[in-house]
Amino acid sequence: MSRVAGTGGGAGPGMLRRLLRAFEEAAPGEGLAQIADRLGIDLAEAADLAAYWVRKGRLRREEIGTVNCSGCFFASRGCTTCPDDATAAPRSTLVALTPVRPPRPGTAAP
Repeated sequence: MSRVAGTGGGAGPGMLRRLLRAFEEAAPGEGLAQIADRLGIDLAEAADLAAYWVRKGRLRREEIGTVNCSGCFFASRGCTTCPDDATAAPRSTLVALTPVRPPRPGTAAP
């Protein structure tokens, strides 16, 4: 169960907004662990807060590579050209979280 604002958990709406703002202001390459450290919260709490913003559409979650993929640029594009021996060893999946700006009132959504 998520421990986000309104669910009885320790994270209130203020921390939710701070986490989203931290993603919007993050330096290139800054990850969830660095943002959590900067905000003074543990990584698990930051992950819960980020998951809330993913569900709300304010953060986009992208997985690059899969367990049996080399994780190259084309992996996120549905590439199937890796040689059989390249996928033999399980590899980690890279997860990217990026902010999504909501459309301004009166403008068309992309």
